Amino acid sequence: MQKPFISVRGQAAMLWAGLATMVAYGLTIGFLMHMVPPPDATLSAAGVADFYRENNLGVRVGAVICSWISAFMIPTATVIALQMARLEKGIPCAVLSFAGGIMMSLFLVLPPLFWGVAAFTPSRPVEVTTLMHELGLLTLTTTDQIFIFQMIPLAWLSLVQKKHDPLSPFPRWVGYLTLWAALAFEVGAMAFLTKTGPFSWNGALVFWMPFCVFGLWITVVSFTMLKALKLQAIEEAKWGEA
Repeated sequence: MQKPFISVRGQAAMLWAGLATMVAYGLTIGFLMHMVPPPDATLSAAGVADFYRENNLGVRVGAVICSWISAFMIPTATVIALQMARLEKGIPCAVLSFAGGIMMSLFLVLPPLFWGVAAFTPSRPVEVTTLMHELGLLTLTTTDQIFIFQMIPLAWLSLVQKKHDPLSPFPRWVGYLTLWAALAFEVGAMAFLTKTGPFSWNGALVFWMPFCVFGLWITVVSFTMLKALKLQAIEEAKWGEA
């Protein structure tokens, strides 16, 4: 039995770190930066400037915290790719999924950075603050469809397995869940078209559905991998005794 590139224990630690920092990221942008839900897209430039003056310290502290934790998808994407690589012949799906995870991480890192810049100088022209505010929110909501580059390879690998590996964390139902999640993200770019209704950046279909689906998907996939890693550790121990 070939040992994994990263030990089973190391992979489990990476998953727990990813889950913990994901929760911290959500709490930070929600309770410190007041971006869950986001302010209305119809807010005037003066209203946006007032928002950043009233929440200035929280936004800047949130930007600091997010600078430490917002790359939480990288350890999770690494473990997903490692678990995919042990199932497939060659590593094309694993490589594509890992690249998609890195892209996903990038577009989670940038929004708090932009909001921190918006709050950094309250005395600047309100139009500049509004620009950074809109850049942050549109980056957050209109790029989530890029997540399919991580999800589709995972779904494909889950669904094409002719015989399920009992040590695999990706049974067929995980593939179907992943496909559903990928489809739920595809409406994100619609936020460019309207400032009100379900397709606005704080609307049900562009913000709330992807926000909730992402949390559900990453939690489910992480726990199926943690369960599989326990079984893999037992199998490794048996091979070590043999």
